[in-house]
Amino acid sequence: MKMIINNAVSIGSVFGIPIRLHISLLIVVALLSIFSGAGLLAILILAVGIFGSVALHELGHSVVARAKGGYIHEIVLYPFGGAAKISNIPKRPIDEIMVALAGPAVSLVLALVFQQIELLRFLGYLNGMLFFFNILPVFPMDGGRVLRAALTLKKGRTEATRIAATVGKYFCGLFVIVGLFGMPYRIMGLIGPFESNFMLAFIGFYIYRAGQMEYRMVMMEHQANPFSEHREGQIEVEVSPPPYANNESESISAKLRNLFRR
Repeated sequence: MKMIINNAVSIGSVFGIPIRLHISLLIVVALLSIFSGAGLLAILILAVGIFGSVALHELGHSVVARAKGGYIHEIVLYPFGGAAKISNIPKRPIDEIMVALAGPAVSLVLALVFQQIELLRFLGYLNGMLFFFNILPVFPMDGGRVLRAALTLKKGRTEATRIAATVGKYFCGLFVIVGLFGMPYRIMGLIGPFESNFMLAFIGFYIYRAGQMEYRMVMMEHQANPFSEHREGQIEVEVSPPPYANNESESISAKLRNLFRR
């Protein structure tokens, strides 16, 4: 019997790290199978490919973070991506950069490997999108964490977090605008003139909230002990938005349908 904790179903563990599926993800998969017309089997294969890729991305973060002294509580897969819940994340800038880049590195390797296999090329595309999306300097995504770590060398952790969160805020605003109103050009995978994408808008809002929450957490940590760079029990969340934050889902479904016709 699968254990349900915080509305997430355990599906096993890798390297001793529990991996769970949030119940909302199962609901989304069911709704997609009903309204997309791609069929339940095709949707399940797509879901397994996407969230397997996201899980491997988060495992990249987790394995390096654990090697640097962090503790990995779990990896949870949501409809909007994955989250590795990590406490005692190393604060040395070089260590934080290594942890942040480990996830995109896994996605890049998967993209290159899957592109060599005809039946898995759509997964190569998805991992490529996951790589490029996460290296954007949008805190607290991976690229934003690299920016924060680099700024820490000159500005200190608190000021570096403020600057990284501010840069991320403007990117998130762009995501929301593009998601709600579309753009007349092909930007970030959007298809057609002025086409909206509510998933991208939701992701922009979610990342903005996550960045502001982490900035406040760093501020409180600094105020509690301005001489401490590390606090036991602190939990940070690495978020990886899904690679389908664009309107390519229709073409992906078509690819799956063509695959099953062969």
